[in-house]
Amino acid sequence: MKIPGFSLIATLLILCAFPVHGEDRGTPPSSFKDRYDVIIAGAGTGGFGAAVQAARLGASVLIVEETDWIGGQMNAAAVTSMDEGGTLVRERGLYHEFVDAVNAHYEALGVSAETAYWGSHICLEPRVGQDILYAMLAKARAKTSALDISLRSKITKVLKRGDTVTGVEVTITTPRGTETRTFQCKTLVDATEWGDVIPLTGARYRVGNCTSDAIDPARHIQDATWTAVIKQYPHGVPAELQIPQPPPGYTDKIAQYFAKTLVPGGAEPIQKKPWTFTTFIGYRAMPNSEQPAPGPVTRTHMNYNNDYPLTVADIEDQAARRASEQAMRLKTLHLLYYVQQTLGHTDWSVANDEGFDSPFNREEIDRWIEEKPELAPYRPILNHFSVMAYARESRRIIGLHTLTAAEIDRKNGAIPTLFPSAVAVADYPIDLHGASQPKWLEPDLDHPEDAPTAFGSHGEGPFPIPFECFIPEKVDGFLAAEKNFSQSRLANGATRLQPSTMLEGQAVGAIAALAIAHGIQPRDLDPVLVQSVLLDDGDTLYAPVIKDISRRGWEWKPVQLVAVHGLLKPEAGRFSPAQPVTDIELSAIEKLFIGQDTPTGPPPTGIPVTGLEFANAIRPALASVAVSVSLTGTPAAPEQPITRLEAAQILAPALELLALAKTTHQPQTLAWPAPREATPITPGDRDPELAKAVHRLVDRHIIESPDYWLTHATEGEKCEGKHVRILLQKAASLLQPGSDPVKAVEVCSTAGILGSIDYWEKTAVEGGKCDGKNVATILRRISQRLAQVRSE
Repeated sequence: MKIPGFSLIATLLILCAFPVHGEDRGTPPSSFKDRYDVIIAGAGTGGFGAAVQAARLGASVLIVEETDWIGGQMNAAAVTSMDEGGTLVRERGLYHEFVDAVNAHYEALGVSAETAYWGSHICLEPRVGQDILYAMLAKARAKTSALDISLRSKITKVLKRGDTVTGVEVTITTPRGTETRTFQCKTLVDATEWGDVIPLTGARYRVGNCTSDAIDPARHIQDATWTAVIKQYPHGVPAELQIPQPPPGYTDKIAQYFAKTLVPGGAEPIQKKPWTFTTFIGYRAMPNSEQPAPGPVTRTHMNYNNDYPLTVADIEDQAARRASEQAMRLKTLHLLYYVQQTLGHTDWSVANDEGFDSPFNREEIDRWIEEKPELAPYRPILNHFSVMAYARESRRIIGLHTLTAAEIDRKNGAIPTLFPSAVAVADYPIDLHGASQPKWLEPDLDHPEDAPTAFGSHGEGPFPIPFECFIPEKVDGFLAAEKNFSQSRLANGATRLQPSTMLEGQAVGAIAALAIAHGIQPRDLDPVLVQSVLLDDGDTLYAPVIKDISRRGWEWKPVQLVAVHGLLKPEAGRFSPAQPVTDIELSAIEKLFIGQDTPTGPPPTGIPVTGLEFANAIRPALASVAVSVSLTGTPAAPEQPITRLEAAQILAPALELLALAKTTHQPQTLAWPAPREATPITPGDRDPELAKAVHRLVDRHIIESPDYWLTHATEGEKCEGKHVRILLQKAASLLQPGSDPVKAVEVCSTAGILGSIDYWEKTAVEGGKCDGKNVATILRRISQRLAQVRSE
């Protein structure tokens, strides 16, 4: 076997590090060390991100995972449709690397991974996601002395010295039974799906709208879901996966509940409710490696109308949680019966090739059936359900800062709070499944008007998450790296998704490893050092999109860093790299470095500043902040105005060296850099994913030139309605040869390319204007759908 996207040598190393086949893919307990730099509880996307980044920085890492699957919500819970909040996230840090690996896997099979949400979002099969995570962990393992994974293991005790975590006790299940091991560590990370390690540390936390010192078990939290991957069996569903009789507890009332949301039928506009089965399977549609030829959806997961309401008790009380998890599984079994028997899709059932019938899962199902023998006939089906619940909400630490809904508000284009200490950027709208009524909110953090009235009603798009949210208020040697960092319930509704948690975990991994490398506690680390590492790894930290700086160029990091810290602020998405620095900007820079106003002459008026004037102001400003930092060298053109890009070349390393001087108490020297040429901007720099789709459409002669669409099909821009109409007509003629051009909108809607028919009928006309962001979406969908048409 060769893993797509990796060289033969890399693949062999991966196979040696973490076996691809077999029941136990973790590290043998006999290989464990007694001490690790970082111990991570939970192998979900947050734990994965933390492990990879910490290992890349040389820290030894042990991941402790309760199940025998890695990937948490994304893989083990089978929520494999990536909730991205826009495609910009695909260009950030570790998630960018992950998406590249996903695309490489499916492109090798001749299909696209952009299948979910009717062909607009990345999706993957859980087993493929798990293989990719193991491969990426194995590559990171080469950077450190140890990156071990202890599967079927649980942290049962946290060891402390005062308020500092020093180690853990772990119960490990093996084929020979259970054993308890003690491990020392410098930093412990809770990346579990429910925040289960937080109480063991003694850190204060929030749960629902309670705090840990005043818990009310009856308070509501977000609904959870037990998903199941289902697929079409072209040669008939195996007998053991058929459900001819109603499962236990199935009643007419349950059937009526499902009928309100899901009915028989073919393709219909997605706005039409209730959904037809065709719309339903397109919602979470997966690529199908078993049937790689593009075409109709043949694999998806059930995660739509099987949510289950929960309370705080389901987090705090293990018995209550177990009972609710069983009820979730049963609800999904009922839904599968409804699909097979009421909707008549007897050729669909739970997928038997994902590997969910693992030892951990089989034991869980066996234990349940011992309690409920009437479920025994459904054992083969239940064994193939996902191995954990899709938990949307968990405990959340009370940290140095608590992120709130108001700070991430993007309603009507509002700019979220731009934190200078930002270490991660998320994109998703605030999305709470249940428990969003005012009485379930946290009045000290959020207000009723902060809650969304509909999906996306408070906007979407990038917003930053500051360093301080990951640091507990008092406990040292401990960090949170999943849905459990310091945030309100409403803010959690926008940060809990797989791409977000992967990048949040990456930030925590950098925090942990850098604090260990410098011999300090995470709270004493300067966030600039974390930002520098993340930007080196291709991350984005300034939330508003900067449109006039190339992501591919050397200037990405310095511009991001100075923008985050407000030293040179972009305006309307433009950094204006060739514009001169003004005396107003220089005065603000001095103030930000020194922390106070420095009136040394006449008030600034907005005139350009020369290189020499800039140098003469910056030298004493830096010296006054950290005497051990000095500058040497002189500007290349001292009498010429200094550009904003030239200034960024100086200010960004100055920020890094100041942070290093504060951390190490060692003198640092900044040599004045020579000016560099800016990297040319291409239209595709704005949205590389869109650029790929547009170039595919050029190849198919749907559009003539990419430049118009890459310039106008973007947020904040408009596309001419007549051009969009021609685009839709050409797409419709390929999707349905011989179709009437007048019905192009209808044809494209039926194919899942368009949402609202009314919107496009009104705007995609002569003299009309179509929103650029909406056009970008349909360009990607047309590209995806035509790729399928070519192979059908």
